[in-house]
Amino acid sequence: MVASLTISHHIKALPPAIKAMEAMGFAARDCLTGTGIEPEDLLAHNPQLEFSFEQEFRFHRNLLQLTGDPLLGLKIGKAYTLQTYGLFGYAFMSAPTLRQAMTIVSKYGPLTFTLFRVNFVETASEGILRFSSQIDIPADLLCYYVDRDLAAAMNVVEPDQRIDFRPVEISLMHDDQGEQRSYEEFFGCPVSFDAPRSELRVEISVLDAPMPLPDAETSIICQQQCQLLLARMTKSSGFIDRVRQCIVARPGEFPGIETVAGKLNMTTRTLRRRLAAEGSSYQQILCDVRYQLARDYLATSSLPIEEIAAMLGYSSPGNFTHAFKRWHGSSPRAYRKEKPENAGHA
Repeated sequence: MVASLTISHHIKALPPAIKAMEAMGFAARDCLTGTGIEPEDLLAHNPQLEFSFEQEFRFHRNLLQLTGDPLLGLKIGKAYTLQTYGLFGYAFMSAPTLRQAMTIVSKYGPLTFTLFRVNFVETASEGILRFSSQIDIPADLLCYYVDRDLAAAMNVVEPDQRIDFRPVEISLMHDDQGEQRSYEEFFGCPVSFDAPRSELRVEISVLDAPMPLPDAETSIICQQQCQLLLARMTKSSGFIDRVRQCIVARPGEFPGIETVAGKLNMTTRTLRRRLAAEGSSYQQILCDVRYQLARDYLATSSLPIEEIAAMLGYSSPGNFTHAFKRWHGSSPRAYRKEKPENAGHA
């Protein structure tokens, strides 16, 4: 298990839950009992606090103990709207189609506060949003987290947006708690339990629906910032990781070594020497970043090869194809044909 969460990420999941609890008549201070966090601490734009999994788990246990409600996760999940997620929400809302919006969910799932690995895949008849195990969630909280995240996923498209996002089936990775009818009434579709992963399935035709505020340029800019946020969420202090974070600071733009050295307050000679001492080089790190992004784009999106090449900073699709063959041994198109079946699996 990861030792801790970055303060800019999961602690921002607390205010919506507290607001929902207050609407039910519970005090914020009681929700935070034993976490070491005060209500006023959450008012700062970037709270300067440590925030561990243990604190997060204590917070959610408090909510369950205060309410005694086994279906609380469903109610708390409804408190998470797109506006809750900041840049991720804007990237989602401005995507041209629901299909592209769901691809954004797959790429930037951690920015939705989930502790599960999120993937979006398509079959011949359905689009499937999957939540797979990623860390060891305590048994007494698994049902709550699963319910919260599936309920929140239902909120990504609001009723007045004229997109029929009703699921055709829901799968949950916990038992029915004797509440199968309640779950089916909440989700409005058949619900199965004790699944290996949680899934929300929609008709494939829904994915072509245009989003209410489509703006491809805005969506790309917001996605670039989402990529930056993901990079900052990595709490490694290794020098190579610092260089990597500088490289992905503005996704779609790949700075030269001089720019990165300047950001790290050192000369290019010192930067090269430090990287060499760790058995690496700037070019190697840059290639690693591009290769990882290329695999992500090919496996989780339907973007044209030409567009992916441009996003990775290549002057032509041919140059990208040659580079990808050196990395992987096959062409981008061949890789994409190999990956769809596996892209959504844990």
